[in-house]
Amino acid sequence: MLRVRLWLPGDPDQLNSRLRVADLQEIQAVSRQDSLAILKQSAAWSDPCFTIIDQKDIPIAIFGVVPDPLTVALGRIWLLGSNDIVRNATTFLRHSRQWIEKLHERYPTLWNYVDARNEVHIRWLKWCGFTFLRRIEEYGVERRPFYEFERVAGVTPAPPSKSDD
Repeated sequence: MLRVRLWLPGDPDQLNSRLRVADLQEIQAVSRQDSLAILKQSAAWSDPCFTIIDQKDIPIAIFGVVPDPLTVALGRIWLLGSNDIVRNATTFLRHSRQWIEKLHERYPTLWNYVDARNEVHIRWLKWCGFTFLRRIEEYGVERRPFYEFERVAGVTPAPPSKSDD
């Protein structure tokens, strides 16, 4: 059974060594910082930030929203996790949309970028109702393809086309 709680400062240290390879690749593609620094920075800058824990209270993912410094309407949503998210996919998916709605109570528009190689996150984002705005061919320090995505509260996105699968 998975549970969600407010993040604690030690959570990034517990999760870092177990991050999914795709999440590590995404971090490396964007920044020259190591994954632990990114986890700690993302959690500290987020408002709110949550940790998904397993039945032994071990962090399996951390997610949050970094507020836009120019407007309260925008929040940069993010999630980094271990393979335990995939192993607990049914429970994770069952609760994902309600957490997105909870984040929308504070941020009418949630957005960010995702590595085009991160197929698991892309499928999850589509399932949660995010819209993909554009493909950026050279993003981050590695100049890799990324997608910009967003979800606007109260807007039902068009169903994905066959070419989106």
